[in-house]
Amino acid sequence: MDSKISTGYSTGTSYDNTQVTPSANSEKVGDSFADKMAEKYYLSPKDMTLSEYKIYIHDKINSLPLHPSQKKVFTFIDITDAAYRRMQQDPAYEQKVLNYLAQSRAVNYGCCPPQFALIHIEDTWDKSYGYTYGIQKCERAKRAEERRRLEAERAKKARRKKLLKEYLKKKAEAKRIQDKLLEEKLTVQRLEHRRLMKAWDEKQRKQQAFRAYEASAVMIYRHVKDNAEYLQS
Repeated sequence: MDSKISTGYSTGTSYDNTQVTPSANSEKVGDSFADKMAEKYYLSPKDMTLSEYKIYIHDKINSLPLHPSQKKVFTFIDITDAAYRRMQQDPAYEQKVLNYLAQSRAVNYGCCPPQFALIHIEDTWDKSYGYTYGIQKCERAKRAEERRRLEAERAKKARRKKLLKEYLKKKAEAKRIQDKLLEEKLTVQRLEHRRLMKAWDEKQRKQQAFRAYEASAVMIYRHVKDNAEYLQS
């Protein structure tokens, strides 16, 4: 059990998970229920009833020093009726339980205390067990987590900025290539247009020359015909 239990104790938590309400007299220093019961029964808990003995033990537990690192630890100490009876009849077992609880309450968890702790006490030590669960976030851990969060955000923003820069660069390169291809296409179209216009001009000139030649041939024919008629007459 010593290797299993590492816990604290929540003041005022009873064996059946109920809260023990202290009386006005029990809050006074040197006038606790344990002191009253010890004085009433002449330091003999064996003469107490089981209910009185339970309150007596809880008062003993509450008086044990608690390490500051355990103040926010929710601790449940579960002591069975059989264990109470043995502790009541066996002072050595009672002292063993109280010594262990004192050691548990004195544990220094540092900056990372557990969230929950359980101690279960049976009438034999071998059947007893305990465990802790979870880890509370202390101020140092919170600050470290906040630093990690801020660093992650900065890294995320830097990555977004880098990706945006790369995207704009690729977009500008794509636009440059597109403009270049468009300019090449327009150049080809202009050259083709010039070629077609040149071919059209050449065809027009040929047609004009042919029409001029026809007109000249007709004029020559008419002139020759007119001269022939004139000579015959």
